[in-house]
Amino acid sequence: MRNIFFKILALVLAVILWFLVVGEERAEVGLTIPLELVNMPRDLIVVNNLTQGIDIRVNGPRSLIRSLTTRNLSKSLDLSNSRAGTATFPISSEGIRLPRGVAITRIHPTQVAVVLQKQIKKTIPVKVRIIGRPAKGYEVDSVKIRPEEVEVAGPEEVIKELENLFTKPVDISGRRDPLVQEVPLDFRFLQISLVRNLTLEVEVKIKRTGGP
Repeated sequence: MRNIFFKILALVLAVILWFLVVGEERAEVGLTIPLELVNMPRDLIVVNNLTQGIDIRVNGPRSLIRSLTTRNLSKSLDLSNSRAGTATFPISSEGIRLPRGVAITRIHPTQVAVVLQKQIKKTIPVKVRIIGRPAKGYEVDSVKIRPEEVEVAGPEEVIKELENLFTKPVDISGRRDPLVQEVPLDFRFLQISLVRNLTLEVEVKIKRTGGP
């Protein structure tokens, strides 16, 4: 009997809550939610910009709308059967998880194009970008980078044209002594990445020119 009592109480409370939600003033807001690419083939890479996500408008009880954030919202695109080229995906409300009582009234855009290219790897020489000049009476004797080359991965069209990579600028302004420091690569907004994480170290030797 006790279990039946608690079940009836839970049902009554659920009905009361439902009436409160249904009777509550409704509101509508616009949200921008990210696109989540799933099941990406390992030999492909996305080369167009999808960071803007999609815009939706949602309608529901004001209390739920106020508590709604984009933190846990996303729209998934399944790339498992994709090939190199442009794949177009229709965008619907399916898979966008919203609280019960909140509905999507508008989605923009209604389709998204994903441009895919074959991803390849290549070993590329590294060059050091030096800026500034040593102190008066000094000059650069030698510049070394370790390692001298790195293996990178990226879109086939980019990687094939890539002959070398530069480091971020190394400033030697006013120096008299040798310089040894870690330095990151400058990918210049290229959609490439290191195959293996590693640390690059540059060594710049400075010598006197014989001047005053």
